[in-house]
Amino acid sequence: MDPGETPEDCAFREMEEEIGYQGSLIKLGMVYTTPGFSNEAIHLYLARDLVKTHQHLDEGEYLDIIELPIETVREYVNKGLMQDAKTLSALAIASQYLK
Repeated sequence: MDPGETPEDCAFREMEEEIGYQGSLIKLGMVYTTPGFSNEAIHLYLARDLVKTHQHLDEGEYLDIIELPIETVREYVNKGLMQDAKTLSALAIASQYLK
């Protein structure tokens, strides 16, 4: 987050800069990345009603964005293909919104 920026403002900004979309956000919560080692926290949001805009990546920054149906995401999780804690936490919390 930039100084003085709220987590929600940061999420809106990053959503467009990193993936090139705008939309609405549902706050899912906050998680600590490595409790007992660090106090770093990540704020989790679910983006909805997405509208494609344009990525604004920093020089030398490259991201390939792929769209997956939620069924495929669940399959990847079950097969161990998605293992990072922030993604798994967000999916678990967002499951009430994902059909």
